[in-house]
Amino acid sequence: MINQTQKNNEVIINHFAQEKISFEKVIDWFENLSLEEKKEVLNLTRLFLEQTHPSDLILEDGINKIPLKPTMTPITLLKTYNLKIALDKIINLPNTELKKSFISLLTIFKVADTERRNTDCKNGCSHTWHNL
Repeated sequence: MINQTQKNNEVIINHFAQEKISFEKVIDWFENLSLEEKKEVLNLTRLFLEQTHPSDLILEDGINKIPLKPTMTPITLLKTYNLKIALDKIINLPNTELKKSFISLLTIFKVADTERRNTDCKNGCSHTWHNL
């Protein structure tokens, strides 16, 4: 069962992917969450990213758009391992890596979701998150 907080989190993440809220606003929101909430949001972002089924090309494009130094741990993991293994490792990074991990996954999700909306869903779809 989805609670109201999770639903709000889903809306915020998808609003960012659809350019309805800014990067700064979503990062401010994330930074004001409790540690437990940050972990939940990171897991939710991971799930959303996985559901976009990004191709290697989309994944590479997303990685290149992450607004962090390319040597940051989440980016290095994404460049080194296949997506599933990289995500497993990112989710288990220390708490000090939460913000960088969120930024990384969120950026790739935005790229992958935008591609999906522009291709698979361009003539409309039943994805509720594409019709916010």
